[in-house]
Amino acid sequence: MTTGVKGRFTFRFAAVCFALSAVFELLNLQDEALLFGHIVGGAPAAVYHVAYAALFTWLVIGLWNGTRAGYHALLIATVVYTVDRLQALLVGDTLATSLRQQVVQHPEVLQVVSVDDLVRVVTMTMLAMLLGWWGFAGYAYYRRDYFGVR
Repeated sequence: MTTGVKGRFTFRFAAVCFALSAVFELLNLQDEALLFGHIVGGAPAAVYHVAYAALFTWLVIGLWNGTRAGYHALLIATVVYTVDRLQALLVGDTLATSLRQQVVQHPEVLQVVSVDDLVRVVTMTMLAMLLGWWGFAGYAYYRRDYFGVR
């Protein structure tokens, strides 16, 4: 990779953002995760967060260095993230159940918005994130010279 390849700043900035995401995942090891219609905690949730931290770290290295493996890491991460978000949205009523559990701890939220409205907002946010992620993957394809991919 040469320093004059277009997209270098964008990919390195994304690498920094993914590094922050990896740290965030590690800071939230005890948080529950939505997995295939279930809300999991404990060891399964920790494994979920560590797996995402590892995936994001792989992206950081690949995006920062602009390697062919980095390009493949981005494509694999895009598929993994998509499957994970879609399963959270589509499998059972897990998202609504999770939000209800969280709202119980903060009842003042229900004075402003209903759980159904929260589910809609979170769903739209997840879909927007997916669109952004796929947009970034499309940008990477457009700027694949950065990764040495033809």
